[in-house]
Amino acid sequence: MNTSRILAQIISFAAIIASFAACQTACAESIGPCAGQTNIAASCKLNKLGHREYDRRNFIGAATYYSKAIELNPRLTLAYAIRSDCYHHLGDCTRALADYNKALELEPHDSFVLGGRAEEKLDLHDKQGALADFDAAINMGPTYFFLHSGRAKLRLENKDYAGAVEDCNKALQKCPIASDLYWCRGKAYDALGKLKEASRDYSKAIELHPTCLAGYERRATIEFKMGNLAGGICDFLHAHPDYLLLLPSALLSVLALEIYEFIPAIIEVKSCWR
Repeated sequence: MNTSRILAQIISFAAIIASFAACQTACAESIGPCAGQTNIAASCKLNKLGHREYDRRNFIGAATYYSKAIELNPRLTLAYAIRSDCYHHLGDCTRALADYNKALELEPHDSFVLGGRAEEKLDLHDKQGALADFDAAINMGPTYFFLHSGRAKLRLENKDYAGAVEDCNKALQKCPIASDLYWCRGKAYDALGKLKEASRDYSKAIELHPTCLAGYERRATIEFKMGNLAGGICDFLHAHPDYLLLLPSALLSVLALEIYEFIPAIIEVKSCWR
């Protein structure tokens, strides 16, 4: 009799322990680390789907996936950074800037994201803020092509011509076919009075983009400054081909006015256009 009672108590106690263990397991599955791990895994999957749509240039779809990923994992820095670029492509610069700010709040030492914010500030006409971000990103490192390229153009606009040349040099080391940087550096050299260097850079820009007529006109100005009248006229006429019809009249005019020093230049220009 006593043995049966003791056995019943043992069985009852074992049942209580099993019930308690089951409750702990259920609680851990619902609110414990497992739930957090599930959210992180789901956010990573959504993030990858966002990357896929971004590569397809489906920026609306990509932003939607990134937003869902952020809902599950609000500390997903990369999702904020790339969603900001999606908003940029969609023309929503304000939301793009907000995402860059959030990404930098989570990861303040990311020079790439800081440079992205600088470019966004440029689009919002905050040039001082953009320059400050470019400076900070370059000082922080690592540096990227677009950091030096963006700062070079701002420095040129601020008449910091030596600084513009310095940034163009560094950017061109990373991407030697960036024609806009030859154009930028040419302007800086021109302002610094280095006409040969400016002419060389405009020539390189023309070589990379022969249909850019503004390049010929800019180089014509340099040729005139250097005293190369024929070269300047050739470039100017390349930029303005309609003016070629005026060459015969120009020749008659210099003959009538007895300005004979211009005659060789005009003849040389005509030979270039035969």
